[in-house]
Amino acid sequence: MKIKVLLVMPGKETQVVKIPANLKYIKAFIGEKLFKIKLNENTILIANKDAPHDEFNRLLRGNIILGTFFIVSIKNGRRVSMKRKDIRKYANIFKLRKHQKKIELYKEEYLEEFYSNQRKIKQKNAKRNKEEIFKIAA
Repeated sequence: MKIKVLLVMPGKETQVVKIPANLKYIKAFIGEKLFKIKLNENTILIANKDAPHDEFNRLLRGNIILGTFFIVSIKNGRRVSMKRKDIRKYANIFKLRKHQKKIELYKEEYLEEFYSNQRKIKQKNAKRNKEEIFKIAA
């Protein structure tokens, strides 16, 4: 069974697409590790947990969503086609022009913080490895 969903890709306008309702297809399209954000009682956003850190897509509640994601309607715990009203609502919420400027501002701050944290982790690991080597050598 195919369902209508809203596809949101980085740097592109939202699109209504028909996809198979099974999770296997969604994982093949978006990525293996998925996370879901409940937008309202009948609608969820499905995105890739391991999306590349340079694929800034849209902002949601002050958080940046990375990579491609779907917006899907839910009924009785199952994925179903979105209604026209919901498609219009979320297509308007996730319009590219509404998010582009904000994303550019957050992008620099986010990447700077991300790479700073990566450097700290590497330094911490290097120090720990050095201590382990000295313990083994002693």
